[in-house]
Amino acid sequence: MTSPNILCVQLGFHEAYPDASTLATTYNDGLYYVASFVQSEYPDARVEMCQMFWGEKPEDFPLADYDYILISALATHFWSNIEALERIQRGKRPGCVVVMGGPHAAFAPYEALRYADYAVIAEGEIPTVQLIRALEAGDPVTEVDNLAYIGADGELTLNKITRYGNFANAINPKLLERAPKLHWATVSMSRGCPFDCSFCYAIRLLGRRFRTKTPEDVRTELDGIHQQTGCSRFYVTDLNFTTRKSYCREIAETFRDRDYKFIAMSRVNHADDLDLLLDLKRSGFEEYCLGVESEDPSVLRAFNKRVDPSEQTRRLLRFAEHDIAIHSAIIFGLEVQDRQAIEATAYWCAEARIMHPVFVCLAEYPFQDLLYGARQDIEDHRIIMEVPTYQHYSFVGIFPRHMRPSTLQQGILDSYGIFFKRAFEIERRPQRRARLKSYARSVERGRAGMEQHIRFLEELEKPYYTPAGTLKEDLLKADFDGRHGELRSWLARSSKRSDIEFVKGYAR
Repeated sequence: MTSPNILCVQLGFHEAYPDASTLATTYNDGLYYVASFVQSEYPDARVEMCQMFWGEKPEDFPLADYDYILISALATHFWSNIEALERIQRGKRPGCVVVMGGPHAAFAPYEALRYADYAVIAEGEIPTVQLIRALEAGDPVTEVDNLAYIGADGELTLNKITRYGNFANAINPKLLERAPKLHWATVSMSRGCPFDCSFCYAIRLLGRRFRTKTPEDVRTELDGIHQQTGCSRFYVTDLNFTTRKSYCREIAETFRDRDYKFIAMSRVNHADDLDLLLDLKRSGFEEYCLGVESEDPSVLRAFNKRVDPSEQTRRLLRFAEHDIAIHSAIIFGLEVQDRQAIEATAYWCAEARIMHPVFVCLAEYPFQDLLYGARQDIEDHRIIMEVPTYQHYSFVGIFPRHMRPSTLQQGILDSYGIFFKRAFEIERRPQRRARLKSYARSVERGRAGMEQHIRFLEELEKPYYTPAGTLKEDLLKADFDGRHGELRSWLARSSKRSDIEFVKGYAR
């Protein structure tokens, strides 16, 4: 077969649990890069996109016509769309191959493979083409990179992990021809990050080696997306855009004559190079999503964050001084963070002039240490699994030892009130006040979902806490073992934790 028919499906959020962040992307760029690469390798293939973020549904497409169905999902997307996955299974033709990628397939392939024939557990463009070629030729899939599947013996099989060099792949703008008006278009200019923050899964998807596209290739890609969609604002999904200052200067120069606006992920010490900061601002980089996480030194140490906490506030104020808006995820859930610490952190976010703090719960996937030999901050039995809020960071997904989950969730919700009250007291510039008001409206969209989740947690937690609110860990662990003991044993037989090369390649 030289002209396969391929459907790419981006699963979406549960209607009760929207992503309240203003950075909720209007499409997942990873799936579009995979689809674009497949289209370039098979020019005559019919590649179609089903974007559930935009209200499209898999059943709107002729499922029985496709040879391959590629699905991308976060955990919350996966568990929010089990019915959609079941409809795909019922509607696809015999012989159609379903491949799932994205974070959920990477970190919980045993769950993804309930509805997919194969899971991609790292970068996906080259492995997807390798897989199609192997299947079309009738060859074994054992040499396909970054692949997980159920072998003939019924066991989970994990193929070798491969990291690739510099990449020139670009999103094919024709894949966005049905896009609605986009607030942001997501793009990637580089991949990889040299840092080792304990909570970050992205390294295991994209590796540590920092690799870039050429500025000319980036400009061509963004111009194509702009021409197709009209969108002139771009969310740069690079793990740490400012890793290499020389590259940032090249990007700044490349887009000096464009009227594009950007938001990029960076580290707070980006504020130390004021010349570079202002050079990028002149080219449209007026917002950053910074890895701040907390003002508490003990929390930062726990996350293996190599920053000077005493310098964070000064650096954040420098961004505000130059009218650069800062987004940051502020993480709660560590044992050292009681309710008083949570409230103090929310207040500090306003004092430090962060414009868009997203208060989130520390979260993990279970079995990571067992399966991959990867660092894991939360024990398997304390993770709340298989619900639509699983790995949705704004919704509590763990059993803390000295705070009920519902109390932690209420703390996350209350943090927004504390932040906005103080932020409006401090902020006097009209444009920044307008942004705060816009963000407050965005957060309000998630309030009903958070309150619903609090009620869910209150019922879930009842057997597992003493009247004083201390976790009955032995009981929780025994119940977890009873439900998931066989799964754990099955995964252990496929464990790669003793494979030094695999663990090194997949290290976080």
